[in-house]
Amino acid sequence: MSKYLIIYAHPSHEGHCAYLLKKVSATLVEKNEETAIIDLYAIGYDPILKNNELYSAGRKEIDSQNQTFQEQIKNADFLLFIYPTWWQNMPAILKGFLDRVFTGGFGFVYKNGLPVGLLKGKKAAAFTSSGGPLLYTRFFTGNSSLKVLLKHTLAFCGMSTKGFILGSARKVEDNQKELSRIATKIINYLQ
Repeated sequence: MSKYLIIYAHPSHEGHCAYLLKKVSATLVEKNEETAIIDLYAIGYDPILKNNELYSAGRKEIDSQNQTFQEQIKNADFLLFIYPTWWQNMPAILKGFLDRVFTGGFGFVYKNGLPVGLLKGKKAAAFTSSGGPLLYTRFFTGNSSLKVLLKHTLAFCGMSTKGFILGSARKVEDNQKELSRIATKIINYLQ
């Protein structure tokens, strides 16, 4: 049985991200897959990196909540990040999660001056929705929200990654067919 970990970073449980979360979760439950969800807003996650956690300055304290998240990530085969794109970036709560959880010594190390990912063998997918047109997001900003998460963070830590984006996301009712299609693609990728 595979282990799936979903990191949900949206303050609402209505809308495009919530719809995708419900669709993917229901599919995984139907397939009898072991699945856990970290809902960052629901748990009131504190995204602020503390001075004693500043691993780049030699401080490496990791609080117990973030140690638990590291264990969940270490034990998962597949990760799925679901979040909105705001100002061509991920929500601050998700960025803070990455800063505090994907630390040196956990996600990567430097050997001979080069980064080595420590989370090899894992697959990660990300879904983001944007109210802006997909054409703008892809061609003018280069999918910056997905690129920071997938390429500059998760792939840096050794994971295989793939991103999915829905543009012009205003009314869920107008996008249910596309969301269902994306959910199927995500499940197919994370196998």
